[in-house]
Amino acid sequence: MKLDPKLEQELDATGLPWHTEVGGKHYKIKLAGRLVGVYPKGKVAGPYKRSLLNTITQVRRAAQEIMTQ
Repeated sequence: MKLDPKLEQELDATGLPWHTEVGGKHYKIKLAGRLVGVYPKGKVAGPYKRSLLNTITQVRRAAQEIMTQ
């Protein structure tokens, strides 16, 4: 299973435990045991990789919410 390096950096930067599960067409990203986002398998099309940017934003929001609880 290979995630985008930018996404892995964001997950590591949270300082929380994380792991991924393989789904049918997506990777399920769990942060501190909570499902925080899904990331499509295979190459992400487009110059901005919108799905990557959206997933990174989901991870950041969830990490902040988990840390403030």
